[in-house]
Amino acid sequence: MKRFWLIVLAVLAVCAIQAQNCDSLYLESLRLYDQKKFQAALDEVNSVMSVCPVKTDYYLHRGKCYRALKNIDAELISLDAAIAIDSNCIAAWTTKALYEIDLKRYSSAIKSHEKVLSLISADDSTVSIYQTNLGALYVWTNQNQKAFDFLWSLCHVDSFDMGTMNNLAASAIYLEKYEEAAWALNKILEIFPDNVGALINMGLCKSGQKDYKAAMKYYDQALRIDPEEAYALNNAGWALFQLGKNKKAFDYINKSIRIDSTNAYAYRNKAYVQIKLGVSRLEVCKTLQLAIDNGFTEMYGGEVLHLQQELCK
Repeated sequence: MKRFWLIVLAVLAVCAIQAQNCDSLYLESLRLYDQKKFQAALDEVNSVMSVCPVKTDYYLHRGKCYRALKNIDAELISLDAAIAIDSNCIAAWTTKALYEIDLKRYSSAIKSHEKVLSLISADDSTVSIYQTNLGALYVWTNQNQKAFDFLWSLCHVDSFDMGTMNNLAASAIYLEKYEEAAWALNKILEIFPDNVGALINMGLCKSGQKDYKAAMKYYDQALRIDPEEAYALNNAGWALFQLGKNKKAFDYINKSIRIDSTNAYAYRNKAYVQIKLGVSRLEVCKTLQLAIDNGFTEMYGGEVLHLQQELCK
């Protein structure tokens, strides 16, 4: 029995020494990182992890080293490894969530943001960042009903967040909830009367309600602030088209395309105006193809494709 306890004590002593060595090596990696010797810090923490029991702190620090070395994919692997050890590791989830937005991995970013918001308290100083981001992610992935429900639940709190209001308005416009969209946009314009994005979206609200003269007032105001705003020009062109001012509409939309040649919806609008102006079918078909090439079908559905099939057989 005495021998058994001696063995136990010896094992504990070895473990204690190993733990001290692990801590010493880890602290050395931290020191190297603070000295901006990032590759050396990475090598050191990798040495720690090759001989020591893994900890979330090791993976988080290794991720920071990879970030400093501009290897974001490797950092994300380290963050996922930290999460595999501790599924509620806030530091890993928050960093992962923000990177996934930058990398345009929106589906993963949504899951990460939802997880972050389940972990941090409502009075956390960063909560509004993740709430705003999540609302935007829902909008960007065309989950507009989900975006509206989520953002509407946030927008009546005392604090004002312009990102929340903008994304709420965008989802509401898509869902044709124009009164709710106008409410959110007016909140922005009360504080920032020259906010071009809010003015454009107010114009979209009025266009959605078929009040194209009122829409033009907002587009004109936006264009007085920024005459080169491509979205304002395109939307104003469509409003002018609805008002029967076809030549002026064509000029506005063409100018918007010269400024931003990637806006699929502008080509869609241009094609309709060309048809009204009696432009050749060949030219209309070229415009429709440009709308498709710039992603119209993926973003907005089959309208342009059907028109192309009808006109360009």
